[in-house]
Amino acid sequence: MAFFLTLVSVALCYYSPADVVPTLAPYHIQQYILVPALLSSVGVFLMRRGGLQAPQWVLMIGFWFAVVMSLIARYLLRASLSAFMDFGLVVCFYFLVSINAFSLTRIGIFCRVIALCMLSMAILGIVAYHTGYLEEKLVMRQMDIDGSLFSPRIRGYGILNDPNDFAQLLLVALAFLGVSWRTHNLIVNVIAVFVPAIILIYAIYLTGSRGAIFGLVVIAFVTISRRLGKLLSIFLAAMLFAVLIGAQFGGGREISLHESSTAGRLVAWGSGISDIKHYPVFGVGYGQFTVYNDQTAHNSFVLCFAESGLFGYFFWLAMIVTTVLGLEALARMPRKTAEDIVFARYVITIRTALYTFLATSWFLSRTYNPMLYILLALAGVLIYLRRSSFPAVSAPMIRWVPVTVVAQATSIVAVYITLRLRGL
Repeated sequence: MAFFLTLVSVALCYYSPADVVPTLAPYHIQQYILVPALLSSVGVFLMRRGGLQAPQWVLMIGFWFAVVMSLIARYLLRASLSAFMDFGLVVCFYFLVSINAFSLTRIGIFCRVIALCMLSMAILGIVAYHTGYLEEKLVMRQMDIDGSLFSPRIRGYGILNDPNDFAQLLLVALAFLGVSWRTHNLIVNVIAVFVPAIILIYAIYLTGSRGAIFGLVVIAFVTISRRLGKLLSIFLAAMLFAVLIGAQFGGGREISLHESSTAGRLVAWGSGISDIKHYPVFGVGYGQFTVYNDQTAHNSFVLCFAESGLFGYFFWLAMIVTTVLGLEALARMPRKTAEDIVFARYVITIRTALYTFLATSWFLSRTYNPMLYILLALAGVLIYLRRSSFPAVSAPMIRWVPVTVVAQATSIVAVYITLRLRGL
């Protein structure tokens, strides 16, 4: 029951009844499902005994605490209570997935459900683009600064109503198709992988998202790098990048530091750097970035250190760092049995999805997006499943703490150098 309710709760993140059927908005169906999902998951956790995936669980709670503290430190007590509840929903999703996806079979079901949600939404978007059906909801027409009209861009429902956000989740769904791959079974691969991949890639093209270009390149690189080696994979990824630019992915818009919309994003990054200078410990507060800048950060890393300061940024990055270290250790595991090969396929799938999400998050404000924490939870389960037989997947604190501190400094410096290159 807990597993089923968790699946439904995750699916409703993207097919919210309030968006699909507006008359259902007053009933808050997702909340009514989330509560019994949490209660039944407590029983699952207690029965499993020892399902705690430290340190990721501790870091998740630490970041939740940092989110609330970022507002208390600014004396925004009422807002801190709202933040506790709002981000608490995301924390719930993280723990629900961590507790209930405790086997490869369940991880596979999670991946397929999310991929199916995105695939069906992609099909609706393609139909809306070509026929006009649901066009008012699923197709966005946007004006450039000079008054010219951009090509129509498809989008999703609810939290995916921005084409860039929609493209990011389509990329994750594309990576998730990896769990359905079957060696030496062409029919299954055509039906479950190739055909859905073509639909998803075409939908990504129709979103007109420039960040999606980088996401597709990351998927290609992570998928082939183990077989072909780093240098050849980098070369092929660069070739793919050139092909995608030539095919006018991203709506044919320029990819440059001097392009008009990019300039606006960099101004927001500059605001984030200013925020961390003035409020280095706890930041300006959760949800307060737009108080100091006209638009959001358009960078998940900038948004995190600007709103939660170095304190919260440490917990957020530490969750990513510990997960990445674990996944990289899993990727190096020997594959001696058929079970090892299947497990490796799941590692590649989740690793590809997470890296793709993080790469595209450099251009999007997705710090608090549920999908990031779902991916971290799924990766955490994989690490936990091999922790006893392969202890190297659990990085000790003496390793991940300095790596996190270096990642903090490197990311902030990278943003600052980018601004200097643009002359800001």
